[in-house]
Amino acid sequence: MRDYTEIFSQAIKKKESYDVKKLEQIINSQNEFHCGDYDEWADEYWYMLIPKELKRYDEYYGYLSKEYPLALLSEKCPDKLKAIFSENGILYSLLEEPLSCDENILKQYVHGKIVFDEHFVDTCDYSFDDERFFWLMQKYETGFQNYIDSGCFMIKEIR
Repeated sequence: MRDYTEIFSQAIKKKESYDVKKLEQIINSQNEFHCGDYDEWADEYWYMLIPKELKRYDEYYGYLSKEYPLALLSEKCPDKLKAIFSENGILYSLLEEPLSCDENILKQYVHGKIVFDEHFVDTCDYSFDDERFFWLMQKYETGFQNYIDSGCFMIKEIR
């Protein structure tokens, strides 16, 4: 599992100078890339990076944050797209799932969802009236997780 705390926090610091619409236009002006989802309502916080001529749904280059200058890229991402990110001051990294990130940093990327690191249990850093303990027990009782574990999550959970 790879820790993304450093790159996520660096992107937060660079947020003020980020113009996602300008970057989207630059990427889409290339004949081989599409930045965005074909159904725009699909994701409010991350654009999907895909080939202009999509042949298979799983053929993607990664994800671009709409809020922060950050791209998480697949192994299939072409060097030309990486060069566009470099030229425009966008931080990028290989997307390796599952991801890990400091919970306070990750909370800034996630909206409307509960975020905490399940490892608080390992240090006995809780009381039984702790809300995190409630959500953790609910997961064990129902098998359904109603929160994001910042210590181990997938990209689909934060999109």
